[in-house]
Amino acid sequence: MDNETIKNNFKKVPTTRPEGAKAKSVMGMEVVVDSTPQPLRKLRNFAAACQSIPSSLKPEAQIVLQSIFSCFEKQRSVQEGLIGDLMWGFTQCGISEQLTFHGLKYLANDGYIKFQAPDGQFVDITSDQSGKAWVRYQDKLLNMVYEDANEDTPS
Repeated sequence: MDNETIKNNFKKVPTTRPEGAKAKSVMGMEVVVDSTPQPLRKLRNFAAACQSIPSSLKPEAQIVLQSIFSCFEKQRSVQEGLIGDLMWGFTQCGISEQLTFHGLKYLANDGYIKFQAPDGQFVDITSDQSGKAWVRYQDKLLNMVYEDANEDTPS
């Protein structure tokens, strides 16, 4: 990395002293900006995403995964949500809470999703903190949902 690149990558953040603060208590900061372009990916359609579901997954996990893919297609985006909201939404669509619970548990066990409590810790679905936990999609699931924008596969 040459000096010019370093100068362009490091940006000086202007600092002003808070009212009543002594000069010793104010610190400057530098930020590194990564300008590496991300690969462009697009959302697969529902049918293509469902075709990528492995048959080795338990039926409950397959049903929950298809329901999640259906939500992505309706929203035209991938959005994570609270476990309680997912369970409520699936119940409104006719999927029982027990099936949703077991499906989410199997997906977590197989590495497709994780549950993150409000304090940032990853928890098990049976944890006391899971009621307010977010469902975090892992690469294993996201690779089923997205495709490269240059791929010629129909979507």
